[in-house]
Amino acid sequence: MTIRNDGTATGRRVFAVRVAVETPEKLAAIALERGFYFIGAGGERQGAAGQLMDAIANGKLQVR
Repeated sequence: MTIRNDGTATGRRVFAVRVAVETPEKLAAIALERGFYFIGAGGERQGAAGQLMDAIANGKLQVR
């Protein structure tokens, strides 16, 4: 699990995989299209690929 600076756990973990260079951007675009996003530093919506993968893993979203 990821640990915050104050020592508490976030309930999340880092999951690193080797993918093609363009894959992270493509996943972020798919996430944004499906409503999985976070607000970036400039106030714009950015696709949250991790949330997308969580939804797939939990059966809330099916890939076809």
